[in-house]
Amino acid sequence: MTNLQKVSRSCPNCAGVAVTPLPKYSHPDWNTVQCLPCQLVYLDKAPLYESLSEDMAWSKQFADEAKRRKQKEPWVSWLDQKTRWRLHIFRDDEWAYIARKISTGKVLDIGCGNQNRIPTQFTPYGIEIEKQSAEQANVEMKKCGGHVIHAPALTGLESFEDHFFDGIIMRSYLEHEANPREVLQACYNTLKPGGVIYVKVPNFDTINRIVRGINWCGFRFPDHLNYFGIRTMKQLAEAQNYQFLLVNNLTRFTNDNLHCFLQKPS
Repeated sequence: MTNLQKVSRSCPNCAGVAVTPLPKYSHPDWNTVQCLPCQLVYLDKAPLYESLSEDMAWSKQFADEAKRRKQKEPWVSWLDQKTRWRLHIFRDDEWAYIARKISTGKVLDIGCGNQNRIPTQFTPYGIEIEKQSAEQANVEMKKCGGHVIHAPALTGLESFEDHFFDGIIMRSYLEHEANPREVLQACYNTLKPGGVIYVKVPNFDTINRIVRGINWCGFRFPDHLNYFGIRTMKQLAEAQNYQFLLVNNLTRFTNDNLHCFLQKPS
């Protein structure tokens, strides 16, 4: 990771440059900071987009991170694997969350990976920066009348006309995006009035982050660039004229993930 080309960042939420370093949440090669004006936690540098297409593909990074955690905390990894059933207790189908707000139409999955997971009542579209995954997902989405664009999110969004989508899915994506503010602005243009975005990101407000510290499952360097809490996610959404609707209100401090809807006014 030390040989990667890096780009310096201002705050991806408010564009501020005044920050507090957070060394206890940092990596030797990547600095985690907190914006003084808005309190968002983020990495002050990001890898070049070109690295994300193949060299730092999510599938490779995920496998490397799982191996690293297993070596560092073998008992924790063993216990996690043996109790995976716990994740399915009282758990909804996250991919179907979008259907809570819209019943049919065109839905875009940003960071779609290598599959079509969009519910069958929708026409599926995707944007994926990892080349091989984009090609695989494109085959599946074309069968259902849509397609996948291999590109960074902003470039991909420019390929669609205004008011094209009824809904957008950002599941485990926005934490990876170097320019979340600009992406939400572009999504606003491509959404129809009343359209909605479903967002899932690691929840920086969780008690587990306080207990686990740098070993919290939400920290992944350098592919997690942004660490949203409820307040900073709401700030980012409302600054782009979305209505913010928290889904997991009852587990807002115990869930490692934050689930919410961002709705464009009708």
